[in-house]
Amino acid sequence: MLDDLAGVIETLQGRIRNYGDTLRQNEIRTRVALIDPLLQALGWDVADPRLATPEYEISGQRVDYALLGPEGKPAATVEAKKLGEPLASHRMQMLNYSNAAGIAYAGLTDGNQWELYEVFKQVTLEERRLLDLRLLDTPAHECALKLLLLWRPNLATGRPVAVGKPIAAATVVDVAPLANGGSQKPTPEPFVPPVGDGWVRLSDFQHEPGMSAPSAIKFATGDEVISCQYWWQMPSTVAEWLIKTEKLTDGDCPVVVSGGKRHIIHTAPVDYDGKQFANPHQLSHSLYIERHGTGRAMVRKVKSLLHHCGVDPGQVWLKLG
Repeated sequence: MLDDLAGVIETLQGRIRNYGDTLRQNEIRTRVALIDPLLQALGWDVADPRLATPEYEISGQRVDYALLGPEGKPAATVEAKKLGEPLASHRMQMLNYSNAAGIAYAGLTDGNQWELYEVFKQVTLEERRLLDLRLLDTPAHECALKLLLLWRPNLATGRPVAVGKPIAAATVVDVAPLANGGSQKPTPEPFVPPVGDGWVRLSDFQHEPGMSAPSAIKFATGDEVISCQYWWQMPSTVAEWLIKTEKLTDGDCPVVVSGGKRHIIHTAPVDYDGKQFANPHQLSHSLYIERHGTGRAMVRKVKSLLHHCGVDPGQVWLKLG
């Protein structure tokens, strides 16, 4: 099953790379080319009324899919957007729909990025998130393992279980034989700087009043150390890394601050209300970043940007002092 699912994912990855421009034009193209095939591979044939209800009505509104569990009751909803459309502004609406209908799980996708949330859990939005995956950023077999949260025999139980990382390693890496009869070598872990000497992961970092900006930034995907003197340099440095690693494109814009409307990055130096950025800076690929704000605001912007791009803040290291 995993090999078949990984094969479908590889096909979808190719469609995104080769036909992304046309798929970004509207939601229907995205659903037909990317979303429907993956749901079907996960056991949800959206053309089978026993398994799924497209355009499911909730309180006069419609969600794109209801995935049906036992006795035809929805186990989860899935809201679809066109490829490249930012998902952040749709999350609360998606959760509100499922909450109003008493549906325990809610998904959101643009065909590349897939998210799944526990609707009724009384914690922050991030803590409710069970799945946050980008197909283009993840090897096909690893995608397949993570997407088992959405596999029908798992999700339809009402208590889906995530596949752990050790299982992924054993399934994908350790047991795959090579042609010469040997064993495939495990994929090396991403490089990280040594703990100590002032280095701290951004995910563990808490800004305090009066704190000086970090003196350097380092990323888990390489060993380059980038000097930093001012807080406003942080978002620009992280944004350039995301562009370089193809995690941030113009299709991801606008990027907004979590929980708000203000733009962090856009294809033009303007905010949601049409006002010009107070301190714009042009990035690669003709994107613009807003660098105005306090140190605390800069940290918040960086974390919002990473979350928007589906990147764990633990991949970013700061050198303090």
